Amino acid sequence: MDVQNKIAGLIQWEDHAPRAGASYSLKHLHPFVLPHEMAALNKYPAASVNIYVAFSLHTFTHRIMGDDLPEDDYSDNRETRCFCHERYKHSHRLPTIVREIPTGRELFFARALSGIANYATFDIGDGTTYAVYFDLMRYKARGPNTVLLMVESAYVREPGKPDTTEGRISFNALLGHALRGTRPKPPPRAR
Repeated sequence: MDVQNKIAGLIQWEDHAPRAGASYSLKHLHPFVLPHEMAALNKYPAASVNIYVAFSLHTFTHRIMGDDLPEDDYSDNRETRCFCHERYKHSHRLPTIVREIPTGRELFFARALSGIANYATFDIGDGTTYAVYFDLMRYKARGPNTVLLMVESAYVREPGKPDTTEGRISFNALLGHALRGTRPKPPPRAR
């Protein structure tokens, strides 16, 4: 068994096969474990951390719209959305982007429409901005020094769309909070 693709409790996405002759592999979005050596920070000692990485269906789907084909519906245990060819194309970057997060990739606080804060990193290339939104939390079910990094959504940002970022945070600071079961305080909302 390939442990990288068979992590109990984390979703291993089924390929999308909307019609005969069409199939889109989602193996690149199967969960994986990312070992990380966290340096000592102030009063906190260095630690070896296992980061379990998982991807939500928002990384390769969009909300259902009137002109979507029913055979492009894709569901998890919470919702049904539409398979999005654009998001799917860019989702192949996600495993690499996530592996780069601990190496100093710039991270931002981001606020969703619901007001809940998560974190974002951006991959800029070819004149586009690919926004990756994730959350990081303690993963007690897997033992000490273990966290879950859930990629909640990822998409190419539309030009002119308002910026939802509200300040920077380092990965090790974010990871330290996750290991302690605390949340960093986001900056105050801009008025």
